[in-house]
Amino acid sequence: MNKEEYILLDTNALIRLLEGDMAVKIILGDKTPCISIITEMEIQCKKNMTASERKLIKALLEQLLIFDLNEQVKTLAIKTRLSTSLKLMDAIIVATAQWLNLPLISSETKFKSASMIDLILLSNR
Repeated sequence: MNKEEYILLDTNALIRLLEGDMAVKIILGDKTPCISIITEMEIQCKKNMTASERKLIKALLEQLLIFDLNEQVKTLAIKTRLSTSLKLMDAIIVATAQWLNLPLISSETKFKSASMIDLILLSNR
């Protein structure tokens, strides 16, 4: 995978992209956004989501490259979880970025503890 063509989005970055956040759009530029299967699951778990919101999210997910868990990601996630204060789901997202050698866009400062990845930290709104 060519690092110059793709970029991994955390759940909060994907939500902001859905909302039309210009900061995310500028960072993406002409890169193709992709996500971990964890992000795919997290974004669909919001309670009190309307049917139209669910439909919009489903349509977006159909356009994204979504990376499933594999043995390498699992191994990296375990190492990340043991060496940082990240929760397991976040460690899996970091491990996905590490395995793919892609930058991760997020507004979560907790990802700073994952020095093994290139983190693009979004400012808080």
